[in-house]
Amino acid sequence: MKNAVPELETNDDGLLMRPGGAWAYHKLHYVNEYMYRFIVSMRKKQWRAIHYIDLFAGPGRSRLDNGKIIHGSPVLALSQPPAFERYFFVDMKDAHIVALKQRCQSFGQRTERVHYFVGDANQVVDEICAVIRQKDSRYIQDVWPSLNLAFLDPEGLELHWETVAKLAAFRTDMIIYYPQMGITRNARQAPEAIDHFFGGQDWREIYRKSRHPHRALLDHYKEKLQGFGYVVEDPLPEPLFANSKDAPLYRLLFVSKHELGNKFWRDVNKKLPSGQMRLI
Repeated sequence: MKNAVPELETNDDGLLMRPGGAWAYHKLHYVNEYMYRFIVSMRKKQWRAIHYIDLFAGPGRSRLDNGKIIHGSPVLALSQPPAFERYFFVDMKDAHIVALKQRCQSFGQRTERVHYFVGDANQVVDEICAVIRQKDSRYIQDVWPSLNLAFLDPEGLELHWETVAKLAAFRTDMIIYYPQMGITRNARQAPEAIDHFFGGQDWREIYRKSRHPHRALLDHYKEKLQGFGYVVEDPLPEPLFANSKDAPLYRLLFVSKHELGNKFWRDVNKKLPSGQMRLI
């Protein structure tokens, strides 16, 4: 249907899929709803370009452990009614990009806008930033620099702070995976991996001293993002995802440099994936 939020559920097309827990449906519900509001409203503004960046793109489709098959975030981005000017899809696994390219073929001319990368997202980000910087280098009167939406969704602690900082140098709304269980598991045995996520060792003292370390660490991460001009408002929803044993797995953090982005994120979180309104 024209000008509607794309459907999440799909079927088996015979290509490689990524396995996932039932919580992945809920996560992509929020991402999909935000993408829709972002591109529908922002395309009317005078931006030099509007880009979508997916640094951990996957193969474009997932089979969940409850039997559902859902579109991945890159396919949802391509499915939005208005198109982004460019799409940047990155994955460490060549097989994922091969399957993703095949799935993207169904989008016709939109596929000409897609840049695919196989490699470490923390290195590939430099190539993506170079493309955006080149687009913004030419002054155009009464036209704003590029606007970007980045979904940063690794499977664990693969996302480095330096990568986030490079994207934050532009006008970039970001939906960021916060690896709550990964931090809990690695805080004592492999803290170096967490150092990369936070961009230093300040988190260690916060984690050691706080009675509620994840709340304190989330605030620490947001305070660092404020330094790039992000409008960090409280309370801004941070959806929490748990496994079948109700153990916390991760949260989604959202940041924008404009209050309108925060409004969209609040609106997205008012409605549960089931369609019911959230009780406040």
